[in-house]
Amino acid sequence: MQSTFEKMYNLVKTYTFNPLEDYLTEVIAPIFSKEEILTSFLNKFSNGHFESAWNIRVNTQKTFYKILDHDTDSRPDLVITFENEKGRHIIFFENKLGTGEGTLQLKRYYDHLHSHNVKGYYTYLFYITRKYDPKKKSGYFQKGTKFNQLQWFQFYNWLMTFKGDLYVNEVLKYMEVNELNKSRKFTPTDIYALQNLYKLQSMLDETLNGKVKEIFIQLFGKPMQWSNRANQLRTFNRYVSISDQSDWKFIGCGFRFTEEEYPDITVFLEIGPNCRRKDELIKAINTFCIENEEWIFESPEDEKDYFRVYLGKSLLSFLAESDHIESIQKYIIEKLHEIHRLKVQFPELKWEERV
Repeated sequence: MQSTFEKMYNLVKTYTFNPLEDYLTEVIAPIFSKEEILTSFLNKFSNGHFESAWNIRVNTQKTFYKILDHDTDSRPDLVITFENEKGRHIIFFENKLGTGEGTLQLKRYYDHLHSHNVKGYYTYLFYITRKYDPKKKSGYFQKGTKFNQLQWFQFYNWLMTFKGDLYVNEVLKYMEVNELNKSRKFTPTDIYALQNLYKLQSMLDETLNGKVKEIFIQLFGKPMQWSNRANQLRTFNRYVSISDQSDWKFIGCGFRFTEEEYPDITVFLEIGPNCRRKDELIKAINTFCIENEEWIFESPEDEKDYFRVYLGKSLLSFLAESDHIESIQKYIIEKLHEIHRLKVQFPELKWEERV
């Protein structure tokens, strides 16, 4: 089931340069308007001791005009101001998921915070990343601003403390969808899988080799090198054989891993945004899907989006067979022949395989 925030994100993701980072910021911002949550966060991650906060104001994407030797304006993802018995406080948050720090970004934030610090504010900068991204303590770190960096899994684990809150619970679900909650502990199931990793990989490879590889080569040419399967698994949660058909067209087949208990067995044609015959391909795929109702067309949402036609069948469907690998191979081969009809029907779309 989709999170409420995931549905909203799908509607707005075409409008910003870093939509997921910006959207995540918008999602988490409201939680900090609650005194209990804000003080808990600061006590957890800034080594402070906060018992109260009032006049809390939370702003996203607020612009601070360039100062001194800055080349650009600055726009922290999240800015929080509040007061307590000690005085006035201001916090900058910078949220990173896939990108790294912008040009002198943290230095510019420090300069802006320093201008508040000399006015009597207590100042803080939080740098929150998906992956470990250590920052050296340069000279500009020593201007009275407390610098703290953490990873999103740490934020998620802390936020779990407030999962009884309805809004927070939705935030947690959205973070789970985007894999910001990755566990740091090996479960018994994980350990069992590690112990059997070689066996499992051998079975996956055996499924995609033999009969499947023979037919795959006949219809679409040689698949990419074996190492590509590992890259596909890491990047796209799928373990597949894939062939470059030129002009940003890729044919693939194999295993697709989702949030369901069992992976899907999938065959697909995927087209990149730089394809020169994009409009013609979309028409061809629509025609193909009318004639082959089992296939699903996932159309592009904008000019920079990949699109694909695919089908998938849960691995669970094959477990009643006496030979799982043989039954999966039979299914893949059947569907490879089906998608090959698209290639035969529209030869003008250029299908020269590239090794």
